[in-house]
Amino acid sequence: MRNVAFVIGSLVLAVVVIAGYQQLRPTGQRVASSGTAPQGGDTTELASRLLLPSYLTGDGAKYELRMYPGALPPDPKVDLPQPAGTRLVGATLRLRNDAPASLDAVMDVPASAGDVPAFFERELAKLGWSPAPNRGGGSPSGGFVSAPIGTGRAFCKGEAPPWYTVTVFTPVGAPQDVRAHIDLINPNPFPGAFGPCSQPPGPPPMNGLNKLPPLRAPAGVVMRTSGGGGGNDRQSSEATATSKTSAVDLETAFAQQLVAAGWSRISGATSGPIALSTWKLPGDGDWRGLLLVNEIGGETRSLLVQAQLVQ
Repeated sequence: MRNVAFVIGSLVLAVVVIAGYQQLRPTGQRVASSGTAPQGGDTTELASRLLLPSYLTGDGAKYELRMYPGALPPDPKVDLPQPAGTRLVGATLRLRNDAPASLDAVMDVPASAGDVPAFFERELAKLGWSPAPNRGGGSPSGGFVSAPIGTGRAFCKGEAPPWYTVTVFTPVGAPQDVRAHIDLINPNPFPGAFGPCSQPPGPPPMNGLNKLPPLRAPAGVVMRTSGGGGGNDRQSSEATATSKTSAVDLETAFAQQLVAAGWSRISGATSGPIALSTWKLPGDGDWRGLLLVNEIGGETRSLLVQAQLVQ
């Protein structure tokens, strides 16, 4: 099945490489892709319209799509850290009035690479990128996070573009599907619009309402939240994970995320099916943390993370 999917994907990619963008205007103007003369036929028009949505023509600009199977465009140069064993499927570059507007790259990353979003956060930080501002408005958003269809993170170098987004999909029995999107110009030209790296109008997010950082499951682990809550002096989050991964290895994976969030490990211990660790939290007040993983039978794992203020 995977071989069939690969062949189909290769055929689609080959068609797109030769496809020019058919602008949706009465002139019928075509813009060639990757310097190749546009080819006729229904397939070319369909591929062009699917890859460059029709709403892009609403601003009267000229758009062009260039495809780079197995490679990145030679210009502009972009930051694209790649975990060991990554296969670069390819990239697309969109131009607006002949200037680069956005870039998308597709990668297959081995499941053994572990926490890919955390990898990008570390490596992009070395290149001058920082996480996008929190727009949560101070509402609790930490603790164990049930896996969505894709896990995404946004990064900035300032309020103005470029803006960077990484999304990771984890299909079962296949490499992690990683998509990197970089906006090189603001895709929303309307007055007053702000992007993911600008501070929106209104009061700033409130601080101190959530002491628990978001904790995401490692690759190959299915996790569902089961409870949590708290108040001004105690907060907790509980979840259930389905995996063959041992309690020790799961505790290690979540501990790495706590360290990345500024938590300092105090001690750790294992006892049979249980692995736990205690922590010191950053910031004001003497907050202490607890991380516990329990193998409760078969492939079921019980997870608990807790933060408590020591009076």
